[in-house]
Amino acid sequence: MSAPTIQSAALNGDSATRWFVRGTAVGMLLMAAVNALSFFVRTSDWSSLVGPSSTADESIGFPATVWEAGNTYGGMYADYRMLGLNILFAAAVGSLLGWLAARKRDFLNGLLHQMPSGTEAKKHQPIQFSLRGLLIATTLVAVSATLARHFAARPETLVAIYAFGPLGLVAIAMLPQRLSWQKRVVIIIPATLTLIAVAIAVGTAMQMEFDKVMLGVFLCWTPQSAIAALALTSYILVRQARGRPAH
Repeated sequence: MSAPTIQSAALNGDSATRWFVRGTAVGMLLMAAVNALSFFVRTSDWSSLVGPSSTADESIGFPATVWEAGNTYGGMYADYRMLGLNILFAAAVGSLLGWLAARKRDFLNGLLHQMPSGTEAKKHQPIQFSLRGLLIATTLVAVSATLARHFAARPETLVAIYAFGPLGLVAIAMLPQRLSWQKRVVIIIPATLTLIAVAIAVGTAMQMEFDKVMLGVFLCWTPQSAIAALALTSYILVRQARGRPAH
């Protein structure tokens, strides 16, 4: 794309404020991933995520520790003062990325202008949730959770869900051909609920606490999702910048 074309696209593109908000969201998503990963650095034994814990040396938080096993925090679940500090730190990192995105808005708008959105072709095909679809999704969750509870109550099952859950969900959404990304999102929502229900059912069968299973999902899925989203976005932008179509 030539310089005049990029400038023309930038004039009709998104404002600096929108790019600042997007950049801030990316920064805070990154910090959420870093906080999740901090558990694996601060904790010497990760076995509590797939069964009874053999140690009380567990904590999470970056840059400040917001939770550690055995600490009651005066009746609170976590140290909310340190949590607030971490949120402010994440907001600062996000604001820096937002500022960079706002400064580069002309270039980013030019790249977005090249991407075929297909909005015109799909504007008359709104996504709708039917009662039948909701019933099918609920049944799928119930059946999957029941099967997992009785036949897959093993630590290996939780490890597989933690490690390959996001990849499996994306694969399920990408299998159907010729679907818009909006419809793929609709596919991924019940699939995600089903997989989380399976993880909870497996954890319950193994006599694990509910919050420990959900903690495992957060700790493992958040970094994977953040890294995958950022890698995919970077790949698309790089290909667009080089003049190659990014489908």
